Amino acid sequence: MDNQTQAKKQSISLIARRAPYGSGAARQTLDIAFAAAVFERPLNYIFIGDGVYQLLSKQDPEAIKNKPHGAALETLELYGIDEVYVHRNSLLQRALSEDELVCKVTLIDDCSLKELVAESIHVINL
Repeated sequence: MDNQTQAKKQSISLIARRAPYGSGAARQTLDIAFAAAVFERPLNYIFIGDGVYQLLSKQDPEAIKNKPHGAALETLELYGIDEVYVHRNSLLQRALSEDELVCKVTLIDDCSLKELVAESIHVINL
């Protein structure tokens, strides 16, 4: 097994499937991502379903008296979190485009999603 394959097998897949506001799930997912980065664990940060709303730019959380979630997501790369994936069908079902997102992402299909999860040593689904 080469080093890249070994690293993938040691990765954590973090699946964000909740909207950014209305519950603590989105914030918890982000906190886990930052903790994984601190411990330099390979991380696949995957956004599916309503989780894609977390990545939208131009959010106005002050209207609901909340802290901006998207602003924190803009800093992922600074923390070494480079593997950010978005389920393509989730974007399409919500009439959203990649241009509306706050950070660079890799669009994935169902097959790629299954592969990422299968290759991970841990999967956290919030």
